[in-house]
Amino acid sequence: MGLSLTVGFSAAVLLFFAAAYPLKLHTITYNPRNRAQRILLCAAVLLCFVPIVYIFCNLPHESVLYPFQGLLENQNGYEQQFDAFFKGQLHLDFVPDARITALENPYDPAARAETGAWYPWDRALFGGKYYSYFGIAPLLTVYLPYFALTYALPAPQTVCFVLAAVGAVAVALLVLRLVHLFVPDCNFCALLLAIFAAVSGSLLYMVQASSDMYYIAVQSGITHLALFLLFAFCAYKQPKTGKAVGFLILSALNLVLTVLSRPNMALYAVLTVPIFLCIFFGKGSTRLQNVVKLFSFTVPTLLGAAGVMWYNFARFGSVFEFGATYQLTVCDVSQYHLSGALLLPALYHYFFQFPAWKTAFPYLTLTFESFPQKTGYLYVARMLGAFSMPSFAGIVLFPATFGKRKEYVKSFTFTLACVCCFALAFLDTCLGGICVRYLADIAPVLAVFSGVILLDLQTLFSKNKLGVQYAVFVVVCLLFLLTAAVGVLLIFENERNFLLTP
Repeated sequence: MGLSLTVGFSAAVLLFFAAAYPLKLHTITYNPRNRAQRILLCAAVLLCFVPIVYIFCNLPHESVLYPFQGLLENQNGYEQQFDAFFKGQLHLDFVPDARITALENPYDPAARAETGAWYPWDRALFGGKYYSYFGIAPLLTVYLPYFALTYALPAPQTVCFVLAAVGAVAVALLVLRLVHLFVPDCNFCALLLAIFAAVSGSLLYMVQASSDMYYIAVQSGITHLALFLLFAFCAYKQPKTGKAVGFLILSALNLVLTVLSRPNMALYAVLTVPIFLCIFFGKGSTRLQNVVKLFSFTVPTLLGAAGVMWYNFARFGSVFEFGATYQLTVCDVSQYHLSGALLLPALYHYFFQFPAWKTAFPYLTLTFESFPQKTGYLYVARMLGAFSMPSFAGIVLFPATFGKRKEYVKSFTFTLACVCCFALAFLDTCLGGICVRYLADIAPVLAVFSGVILLDLQTLFSKNKLGVQYAVFVVVCLLFLLTAAVGVLLIFENERNFLLTP
């Protein structure tokens, strides 16, 4: 199987590039008014669903009956939290063992082990009650609607399937929107491949293939982050105030849902500052229109923030505490802190740690690389660095896109995309550890913006001789194809390996 796939993929790539020159595919400019191009773009987005459907069909996804047929302790955190909400309470319906609550530091795993008492693994303990620290966005967007329709709860695979389907569309449309705003004259064929690379490179497929309690939060974060950015950029340069207001409201709602999925992803709100300054204070609209736009985003955002803060305070006595500090896991998480000593390890593991390659399918293996830890315990698992996706290298080439024209919004947006990804990798290392699951916090933004940057760089050579145009076209398209391939292979090689071929 492995040999046939390798030969088939290589042959298809060679055939594509061989046909590209005589057909002059490297000279075709993207034209959104061209009907044939619109049809091909729709087909490209539909093809992105093939892995999503494949994964769903090959993983068990039977619904979970509620009330639960077994013990509550056997359900995952989202199902336990649904049960708590259904019973009109915020805490999980467990009574803590007195031997646990009597400990001076119940967050010390060694102390808990000495008691011999049972406790729900990786849940938060505070004030004599157990809580789930996983964000409730999936409960609001998938679990509750699913229960209303079926009177059952969705399996983790079903939740991730729904979120992945929406996320794939959002990522693809985000690429198209950024191209429309910043690279309107890009090459059309390269754009098609950029869509595949963005969806696959976002790790959306890998996350879906790893469907469980932990990956539900990640899948939800990817989806709502993509929707937040998509609607924000749709509002930018939107001539009709009514549409701009609608997009801003949707953007605000998805920003809140992003925080309720993966709170650390809130950092990406910084990325939209340049466009929001233009939307709210631009000269193309009247003062009243700017005020309406400003309120259409800030009011839902503030209301959502107030709700999140109330939820946090009601459980943990702090508006900024999501519960991770009080989790009962392999270490005392309260000891985690930002450390400059972890800056270089973060850069290496999140960007430059490459997989091990092998001749058998799926050809790559996540690698485990430990390092001397002088800052206390740090969670380290099998990992794959972002630059294992070849097109992601485009993110560090963003200064090359700064032309002679004063494109301040474009320049600041690309710069902030790069800065946010590196900053979040550092934060994740300090406050979470090193794990391929955490790489999905930065992969979506890297996949989308590096792709747009490569498309932009390609346009710089559009006026050169055909031979030069073709050479650049081949390089850019090859980077996209390899990224898409790596993203698909990670369906079979990941932290869970549910679909790993024997």
